[in-house]
Amino acid sequence: MMSVAAAVPLIFAVAFLVVPHFFILESYPNAEGLALEIGITQRYVMAGMLFMVLCIAFQSRNVEKVDDQKAILLGVSIGTAVMCAVIILLEGPGRGLPLLVPPVIATGALAILSFWSRSKLS
Repeated sequence: MMSVAAAVPLIFAVAFLVVPHFFILESYPNAEGLALEIGITQRYVMAGMLFMVLCIAFQSRNVEKVDDQKAILLGVSIGTAVMCAVIILLEGPGRGLPLLVPPVIATGALAILSFWSRSKLS
């Protein structure tokens, strides 16, 4: 499960590095000039933070004690559930911005899978 938890941030980190302008213009179609540059810079920073999460998740996949695995999966579950909620709240209908569906699905599914995997550990 930790390999999957590491793969999702990798996909988004690579996407943020390769095509950051796509994500900014999808959310803010009228962005140009300095606003566009700030948004692109923000995506680069997010890619770096996602890479940090990826490294931690990937290195923790070999933990052998069940209690340690449960603690790590609980952290992954809570972290991705909060990220999903933040995406929905910040870009949802209340602010008039289009909801970015792929990140919501990815973070929500990862949170559910982590909670489920944690419950299966004995």
